Amino acid sequence: MSDDESTSSAESAAEEKEPEEVTDLSNSDVCTKYQEASKIVNLALQGLIGQCIPGAQVLDLCKFGATIIDTSASKMHTKKVNGVAIEKGVAFPVCVSVNDVICNNSPLGSEELEPLKAGDIVKIDLGCHIDGYISVAAHTLIVPTGPGETPEVDAAIGNVAVAAYNAMLVAAASIKAGAKNTAVTEIVNKVADAYGVNAISSVRMHQMKRFVIDGVKEVALKDPTADELEAGEEKVDECEFDQAEVYAVDVAMSTGEGKPRPSGVHRTTVFKRNVEANYRLKMKNSRYLLSEVDKK
Repeated sequence: MSDDESTSSAESAAEEKEPEEVTDLSNSDVCTKYQEASKIVNLALQGLIGQCIPGAQVLDLCKFGATIIDTSASKMHTKKVNGVAIEKGVAFPVCVSVNDVICNNSPLGSEELEPLKAGDIVKIDLGCHIDGYISVAAHTLIVPTGPGETPEVDAAIGNVAVAAYNAMLVAAASIKAGAKNTAVTEIVNKVADAYGVNAISSVRMHQMKRFVIDGVKEVALKDPTADELEAGEEKVDECEFDQAEVYAVDVAMSTGEGKPRPSGVHRTTVFKRNVEANYRLKMKNSRYLLSEVDKK
């Protein structure tokens, strides 16, 4: 082989090897997509807050929020990249959880729930993604007597709401490169103790990556007790935060013990696809369901 042929082969190999895509916050394009998803989430959240009035149906609220997310996202990044459309839309189902239901209540169309009434405590959770870069948000409110009215807030409810809000602020400020997740857990519990409330033991903050809403790194709101460990609760492994990582700061507080219990009324309707698992399905309906899950 001549020198010219060797050089040509080396250049061809270099051209074939594509540079590794940067998918963290060190990439300005990634930052932009996170910001775009955040704007859509906040738009949907504000719309939902205004719709939480007496008589509103939980299912209608969930559909309303999802419509805002999908419609807003569809207007962005309409050009295909290398012949492939950019994925975008709902990243986490719109959930409306009422009173003693902590979170993740997104009823099916066949389920009929009681409409909202004045004084109900409503927790809203939702998420949007642009090209797999996810933004999530949550908000707690008291249903007013009517549109534009200021709801009456019990002192205990106001206290726990302020505790959750302040814990969210200090947790967000504490998640920085070089810090440990155990330090965030400790400071959240200090806030809870200061207000005389308890963090919900099963709620955790998660690292987020492209198309991954709950990454390996986690932050517990409180460490499990010996009894909880014996009952099967897992202790979160200690980890250190790195530069350019993304985290969902999720805080939930309770005036009670902070230990969730099965309701016996609501069934699970929110599921997560394990993208690392491969399924060999024989039934046509099963394959169709999996294809729909993969699309959405």
